[in-house]
Amino acid sequence: MIASRARRKVQATERRAGPGREHQEVVQAFRAAALAGDFEALLRVLDPQVKLTVDTSDGVVVTLGATAVASGARMFSGEVARQRPVLVNGIPGRMSWRPDGTPLSVIAFTVTDGRITALHIVIDPAKLASVRLPDPA
Repeated sequence: MIASRARRKVQATERRAGPGREHQEVVQAFRAAALAGDFEALLRVLDPQVKLTVDTSDGVVVTLGATAVASGARMFSGEVARQRPVLVNGIPGRMSWRPDGTPLSVIAFTVTDGRITALHIVIDPAKLASVRLPDPA
């Protein structure tokens, strides 16, 4: 089922007014805290029971809990050259590309009551190649 979801369309999107705005603000706060290495700020935006699911070329890896997810959040500062907001199966997320323009990851964030309750990241190159992705812009 996860593979079929990964094949669905990823769409570029602009920020929306209303409930989407709060979602984007929480995602932005997460990204800023991850890039700064601010562990306490990460814990403030993550739900204590947050679930991180990562689709890799070796399979699916699941991490549970805010402390564990915050500890691994430095991945946002690695090889990323460009990022932009996208819709992933209707859920606001982020698309990242390497400096050479190849897709690096697609991330979907589920936000409930102002906190991130789930993150789903696809980094498997085969899955990324099978999805219609936006240009890096």
